[in-house]
Amino acid sequence: MGQDPRSQPFTRRTCVAATATVLAALLTVTTLAQQDEREREKTERVPDLLAAIGVKDGAHIADLGSADGFYTLRIARAVSPSGKAYAIDIEQKSLDKLRERAQREAITNVEIILSEPADPKLPAGALDAVLIRNAYHEMVAYRDVLKGVMNGLKPGGLLVVSESILDSLLDKPREQQVKEHHIAPGIVEAELREAGFEIVDRDDAFTRFKGSRIGGYWIIRARRPIVLLEEPSQDSRERSLLVFR
Repeated sequence: MGQDPRSQPFTRRTCVAATATVLAALLTVTTLAQQDEREREKTERVPDLLAAIGVKDGAHIADLGSADGFYTLRIARAVSPSGKAYAIDIEQKSLDKLRERAQREAITNVEIILSEPADPKLPAGALDAVLIRNAYHEMVAYRDVLKGVMNGLKPGGLLVVSESILDSLLDKPREQQVKEHHIAPGIVEAELREAGFEIVDRDDAFTRFKGSRIGGYWIIRARRPIVLLEEPSQDSRERSLLVFR
């Protein structure tokens, strides 16, 4: 028995209506996401943060702990056409989403690197700057990570760390702070100095939380020294001792 021709227009109308509904929903989601990102750009002072890491055409800058690439893609646009952004993360799913978005937005100057908890896998001596935004407190092997950052930076290259802290946690131990996903600027500055970085500047009130929470995000800029100081060898220490005998 053949299909009732009267059902065909209904079927077509149903498919068209369903397609239109799906497209409208996707458009709504995209619009909301764009609105959220515009609001985030304002509250996080993104232009000021990008200026702090020295974005310009031709720069090579890594976003360490890139997650979904909110900062990576903005860095990539700011350093184009001849510069490069590096997205570094230990989560493959996050990097896959970032790759898809970069392809969707035709951003071609992003290199994606799956790192390890104790090794950021940065290209040696190739970077003008490294950004760690709201990820340093998650790095258990931070000493190894900072060693990798130092190795990846050019002499004089910048490391910019931005994290949050509640005022009520400022006098608490590091372990308690990171358990609550915060870390104080004084702790991080000491760790950067210990790792051999030179502190450029520090802003403890880069942004402040709204509402009932008292605290906010801080920012530290540090640099790899032009000349790295090497620990003296055993032979050189012994020769120094002989001079004073």
